[in-house]
Amino acid sequence: MVRSFFFRLTRLMNKAVLLLPLFFLGCTGCENPLAKPKKQTHFRLASWNLQAFFDGQEAGTEYADFTAKASWNEVAYKSRLQVLSDAMGRWGEVQTQGDIPGPDMFALIEIENAQVLADLLAGPLASFKYTYSAFAINPGAPLGLALASRFPITATRCHSIQTPSFSAPRPMLEAEIELPGKEGEKLIVFVCHWKSKLGSIKETEAIRRASAQLVNRRIQELVQDRSGKVPLFLVAGDLNENIDEYDRQGTTILTALMPAGISLDPYPEAALSPRPCLMVTDSVQELPTFTEDPALLYSPWNQSEWQGSYAYQSAWEKIDHILLGYPFFDNLGWDYAGFSVLDHAPFVNDAGYPNSFNPRTRKGLSDHLPIVADFKQHSP
Repeated sequence: MVRSFFFRLTRLMNKAVLLLPLFFLGCTGCENPLAKPKKQTHFRLASWNLQAFFDGQEAGTEYADFTAKASWNEVAYKSRLQVLSDAMGRWGEVQTQGDIPGPDMFALIEIENAQVLADLLAGPLASFKYTYSAFAINPGAPLGLALASRFPITATRCHSIQTPSFSAPRPMLEAEIELPGKEGEKLIVFVCHWKSKLGSIKETEAIRRASAQLVNRRIQELVQDRSGKVPLFLVAGDLNENIDEYDRQGTTILTALMPAGISLDPYPEAALSPRPCLMVTDSVQELPTFTEDPALLYSPWNQSEWQGSYAYQSAWEKIDHILLGYPFFDNLGWDYAGFSVLDHAPFVNDAGYPNSFNPRTRKGLSDHLPIVADFKQHSP
């Protein structure tokens, strides 16, 4: 196992972007880490918020239900790993891909530390045969996020932003993936976990806008680095923002996800550069405009049959996302091929809602459902 970390402070476009500690776990469980993956013409990516996956040791940053006082310990942690292992064995009932179950890449949200990631890879996710992984967390934070992959992770960065007007305290993990097929083709994956709605909408929305601004900044930089060419990229994770958040807030405030075609003129904060929101569409017809605005992203939610991946007071929400850059629709390489939500048992309870984990009873999985996107190589 190889671990590395870095801490770097840069200033770009007169705003501070903090690259925070990132732990890269490479070549776990493989004899030849440089071996090319077998040729394949499709791949699958999943994203799942695992709901506060703490280990059995107390570090002082745990939630109250995951402390020794609440009877959370190593036995409870190992029990949770086993419950998740049993569930992963049923992933393949509807999500088998070739000979190996599970997605080729898996964005994992709300895991405590790199050791928990290692335990997940060696236990519940072992049958998925992930060779590469990366983990990111802010110093002193209770939970971080990760990406596991069967394909080589060739570069990683971890970003956070602090400015006089915006703060995005949660990290964004950026990973460069070497895809199978055309030699040298790379995918940029941004794994995100945006601020929750705990607190006032005005305050929490500002923090989510800052996170959206950070995504926009990195997209701009990547395009500049490639002399104007937009890379193959996607944004995955729990954004704590519904795809229709703007409408849910009565079209009165600038939300971190904004529908394409809406004028931003009424919102002074939208004039900032990079823009503090991501423009999102569910219309393939609007995709040609992506060449003019690389941060206009496609969401599969409204074109799918699923009501959501999270439920609050028995009302479905679409706050987990896989947002796609327009190169997935340019018919030149990898194409978007489909979207799904794992809504079968044991991921859902008897009422059909996410089977939330209960640390007291040690039963359940997560209050979110896994979401999955499929991709295929374009055939001329």
